Amino acid sequence: MNTRAKQVILAVVMLIFAISSTGVAAEKYQWKYAGDEDGCRIYTSSVAGKDYIAAKVTCVIAARMDVIGVILRDIAGYPEWMHDSAETRMLKVEDDENDVLIFWMHQHVALFKDRDMVLKSRTVCRNEKGQCFIYANSTNEMTHDSGNGYVRMPSFSSLFVLEWMDEKNTRVTFLIDPDLGRGIPAAAANGSIRAMPLKSLKKMMEMARQKKYIEAAKTSKYARRVEEYQRSAKR
Repeated sequence: MNTRAKQVILAVVMLIFAISSTGVAAEKYQWKYAGDEDGCRIYTSSVAGKDYIAAKVTCVIAARMDVIGVILRDIAGYPEWMHDSAETRMLKVEDDENDVLIFWMHQHVALFKDRDMVLKSRTVCRNEKGQCFIYANSTNEMTHDSGNGYVRMPSFSSLFVLEWMDEKNTRVTFLIDPDLGRGIPAAAANGSIRAMPLKSLKKMMEMARQKKYIEAAKTSKYARRVEEYQRSAKR
C-alpha cells in the first residue's frame, strides 16, 4: 500500500472517530450553564464515577482559525497560555500532518503537590464544515519521569473544537475532564477544573495577537485547511 493510500485510510478512520467521539461526549456529560465572562460561556458537568467535574468554555477569539491551529501545535509554548501549565516536553511526533503527538505536561497546583501527565493528542478536521477537533488523552504508550516527584494524574481528557466564523474570528470550545489524583480535596480540585478552560482561552486571545503566530499561520497546513473550507463553501 502506498503512502498516499495510507494517509487517506488514516484520515477516514480519524474522521469516524471524531464523529463517534462527539456523540459519546454528548451522552457522557450533562452540561449545565454556569455563567458568562468576557463574552465566553461557561459550562460544568458531573462525571459518573468521579468526585471531579468536567468543564468547558466557548469563546470567540479574534483570530483566523489557522492562527489558533499554530498556537495549539506549539507544544513548547503551552506554559505561556495554558492555565497552571508550568512545563511541557514533546516526546514523539507520530504523524505531523494530522498532529498525532505524544507530550508531557507539568501542571502546577496551588497549595498542593504539583501534577504531571503524558498525553497523546490528535487533530481531526472536517474542512467542508470549517471545523477542527483537537483531542488529548492520557496515554501509557510512552513513559516520562521528570525526576521531580510530581503526582501522575490518573487520567486527563481534553478537547478543543475550532469553528470557522470569518477571516477575523474563530469560535473556540475547550473541554477538560481530569482526575487530579490523590492529595487534593474534591472542592479544591473542582474549583481548579472550572477555572482552567476560561483562563486558558483568555490567555490564548493574547497569544493570537502575537506576530510570530500570525506569520507562521500564513504558510502552515492550517492555512491550507482554511482554504479548502473556503473553496467548498463557495460551491
